[in-house]
Amino acid sequence: MEPVEQDETVAAEIELSPQEQLKQQWNQQPGLIPFLRQKNTIDQNAELLSYAGVASIQGWIPPRLFALQGLVLVAVIVSFLNWYMTHDAGKLHDDIVAMQATVQAEVKRQEDIIDATQAEIKRISSSPKKTFNLHISQTPLDREEALQALNSSLEDSHKSEQQYKDRMAAREKTLRAKQSAQAIVDSGGPIVFSLALVLAASLFGRIAQKKYLRNRQARHAEDYYLYCATSEGLWPNLVFLGFLHIALSGATYGLGGLFGSVGPLFWVVFWISFYFLLLRYFIMVSRGIYKAMQMRPPANEWGLENQVLVMIHNSFLVAFIGLEAVFLGLCYVLYAAQKSGS
Repeated sequence: MEPVEQDETVAAEIELSPQEQLKQQWNQQPGLIPFLRQKNTIDQNAELLSYAGVASIQGWIPPRLFALQGLVLVAVIVSFLNWYMTHDAGKLHDDIVAMQATVQAEVKRQEDIIDATQAEIKRISSSPKKTFNLHISQTPLDREEALQALNSSLEDSHKSEQQYKDRMAAREKTLRAKQSAQAIVDSGGPIVFSLALVLAASLFGRIAQKKYLRNRQARHAEDYYLYCATSEGLWPNLVFLGFLHIALSGATYGLGGLFGSVGPLFWVVFWISFYFLLLRYFIMVSRGIYKAMQMRPPANEWGLENQVLVMIHNSFLVAFIGLEAVFLGLCYVLYAAQKSGS
């Protein structure tokens, strides 16, 4: 039995190559969903990410597609559900309903006036009397003058009614265009946030290559960012989406009264908490990038000496501001088109 035991000991002592270690970790992951297996592999072995491109792992998802699946796809699904539940609700919708009720009441009032005028014309036309007292004239009028005055009043009433309908229709059209654009802004904003997390990778990669010229892994910094941002951000991204949807669509869900009662201090605490969670998430991403690029992390992760954190933060900020500006511009174009369209 000694030779067998000796062979097993020798085999156990043989070191696996980094590619083989990555493959082994991948094969050891439970489940059949490649995305979750890849997330767990990255969480446990971020330092082996540099070998992902040469390990030829079956089912391994490329970095950009991995990020789109883990961050953007979830945001699109959640935001679509939010849009579906809110696009026909909220203050603007209530304003439209109230305006329709007002218009209906006013049109009925004007129709009653028109009906009364028509009835008066019919009465005068068939009356044997020669003079008539009308509320629109201070002096008695003969039949021809009375009919002429009533017909003129009837024409004015029809014009007034049509002008009122046109004016209210234009106002309702403006409100509906605003409601449609507002619903897209409120539900699309969180998508822009998640998309900015992905698109920040390009800027981060360029900055990292310039800053770490001597690091051979710097040329893959963009991929490392996408891997780590998605792996660490799968659950935090849901929290961020929840924060943003509450902030943007909370009033539509009936939370406007609550927000108004607590005052501006609530929003100060709300956004400070959001930024703290975002910064903590960026720190988690930076840890993985330090491992992947085989660099020593700073002693203080929260300080400015954490250069990777600073680069992630600034890259995201630039990407988000640029995307949000384009998104809001497109929403305004949609609003203007719906407002002026037929």
